[in-house]
This record gives sequence, C-alpha cells and structure tokens, in this order.
Amino acid sequence: MTITRQAALCTGLALIGASTAQAQGTEACTGPGWLTKADAAFAADCASFAFEGDLADRERLAWMIFARVNQLIADPDRGMSGTGQVPLWMAWPTDPDTFATAVPFDFSNMARSTMKPSAEKKDLEAGRVATADPDGANEEVNRNQISYDYLVDSDLTTKRGIAAFFTKNDYVDMPVGSIELKASWLQVTEGSPVPEGALTFPFEGGEYWWRGLHLMVKMQSLPDPGQMFYDEAPSWFWSTFEFNDNPGVAHVRDSFITQRAPLSEADIDALLDEAGIGGFGFEGYAPNGTQIRFTVDGNGTVPVILGHADMEDFAGSPNTAQAAYWTRFNASCHACHATASYNPETGAFFPFSVPAGALHPGYNMTDGGGTVQYLGQGYKPLDFMWPLAFQTR
Repeated sequence: MTITRQAALCTGLALIGASTAQAQGTEACTGPGWLTKADAAFAADCASFAFEGDLADRERLAWMIFARVNQLIADPDRGMSGTGQVPLWMAWPTDPDTFATAVPFDFSNMARSTMKPSAEKKDLEAGRVATADPDGANEEVNRNQISYDYLVDSDLTTKRGIAAFFTKNDYVDMPVGSIELKASWLQVTEGSPVPEGALTFPFEGGEYWWRGLHLMVKMQSLPDPGQMFYDEAPSWFWSTFEFNDNPGVAHVRDSFITQRAPLSEADIDALLDEAGIGGFGFEGYAPNGTQIRFTVDGNGTVPVILGHADMEDFAGSPNTAQAAYWTRFNASCHACHATASYNPETGAFFPFSVPAGALHPGYNMTDGGGTVQYLGQGYKPLDFMWPLAFQTR
C-alpha cells in the first residue's frame, strides 16, 4: 500500500471515528430521557453537543434547556396568564433568597407570589452596587439547587465568606449542572398594556408581562479554571430568550447578534409538544442567539455578540430605550461575565463593564474611587458569577 493510500485510509477512518463520536454525543444529549434526567447528568451528557456541534445544534440545545426549566408546576391561586400553572424556575431561589437571608431555601416547587428583583445594571456605578432599591427594570435572578447549594456550602453568599474562600482557593469553579436564570418583567399599566401573545403573572404588587429569560448552564469545567479570563475553551452555555414582538428585537437579531440558527416553527412546536408545554404561550419567545466563548472561532478575532434588548439595553446606542434605532450593540454574555472577579489583596471586586471579545491582563476599568483596576493585577475568577460581586453583603 502506498503512503498516499495509507494516509487517505487513516484520514477516512479518523472521519468515521469523529462522525461516530459526534453521533454518540448527540444521542446522549437529545435521546430518550433528555427532559427528565437530573441537571448535572443533562449538562454532562450535552457538553459535546453544545461545544462541538454547529449553530443549529446549539439552537436546539437552547430550546431544550428552555423546555426543561419551563416545566409547569401548579399555582392554583395565581398562575401565569390565568392558567393556574407557572414555570418551574419561578419556584427556584432568587438573589434575595440566596444572599439576603441565612434561612435555608425550601425547594418545594411552590411559586413565589412577590417579585424579588436584583439590583438594576444602570444603578451599578463603577465598581460598586448602588444602595437604592431596584427600580422599574424588574429583573429577577433565579438559580437551581446545584448552584444554590454550592454557593451556600462554600460560604460565598457574604463578602466575609468570599474573603475566607480565597485564602484557600484561587478561583470559583461552579459545579457542572449549575443553572443561573435572569427573567425580565414589565408592569402592566393603562399606558403600557400587555403585548398580544405575551405571558403575564399577577405578582402581589401588580400584573407584569414576561419579556424574556437569560440562560447560563455550566456544562463542564475548564482544563485550567485559573485561566478563566482568557481561555477560549468553553465551560458555560449561554442563550437569551426574548419575546418575539418586543420593540426592536428583530433589528437586534438581524443586525448585531453574531451566532444564530433559528429553528423552524414546526421544529419548535414539536420540541415544546415533546416537552409537554406546547400551546402554553412559550412559542411567543425565541433565542436571540447562543454563545460558548469570547470570539466566533475561538481565535480572538471576531467578538460574539449576544444580549436581550431590555436586559442588556445599557450596551445599545445611541438611545438605550430605542433598540429599533441602535447602530451599535456591545453585549456579550461570556465576555461580560468573565470579568466577574475578586482581588484577595484589596478585597475589591472588579468594576462592572461591558467588554466584547477576548480579554487580556491589561483590560481595565476605573472603580468608584477613581482608581484604574487592571484585571491581571491580582483579580481571581468568580466563574462568570456576577451575583457574587453584586449581591453579597
């Protein structure tokens, strides 16, 4: 056999092996049981599908995650849009449930009736969280039990606990299967009615319509978590679902989002029907895109842009309130969250900023005291977890 024929045969066998491995990864993720398996098992089984597949695979995975967290539970006294049911995530602990109390959260699938918003981004001044109560943004951060238990058990819910944590550790490494969600709500008033097709919920303070859900799922740990600021290897899977008729969302999706592969209406309906939530109203929402790393090809060149027209309005310009007219949208879930970090020497968190693309040690922001803080000067990764900087007391 000639060297050329040998090389061709080896190449062919390698391609067959890769194809077989990809097929096995797909089956492990999307095969029977994907809806009901535990969060950690689902994340581990879907890691290769998320990080080695194409954009269409990632779009399908985003819908699968969306379907899992939106499994319906009973809420006979209220319910979403008068159905007597709410999504599972509405029974998960919020930021206040995690950081503002020492009382253990009761995972009993009982939906909350009060809104528990987190600090609004435009209230975040350089390097610190504003002390005023959150205003009309009404963004709630929710987390599953894997994430909650790790934060509580590691004593990462207070600044004192974080300081103690970093006397023994160089980084936070959330467990595989951790899920962090952020929901956006807008109050229904006479001058701001519910858009047709939007889902609503009657919180104790009034009725609100649901504008979308930001999803981040830990699928695997990095080979070296200490390189979290700079490593293009994926660990978290990101997606942002937005109400399809939200003002300006079509412009944002078409003009700025870099990685989209929308499923057909038939495929979406089939997946939601398979998940047992078809016809509920989730069809009125869709991913703006997905993200797994800083840049499109992982080579540090083209930044991945992903965001929600309301939740990341601070990244749009020229007028943050008019997404339909934006000429720029600098939102990037992975890059923004990557700078969530803590400096054990100074006790400071890295200032909130809006980076897009690959980071480097010289990346910097000015803190509330006017001092320029450099990422590479002693900051330790919080594993993309901004709540540790924003919410700890």
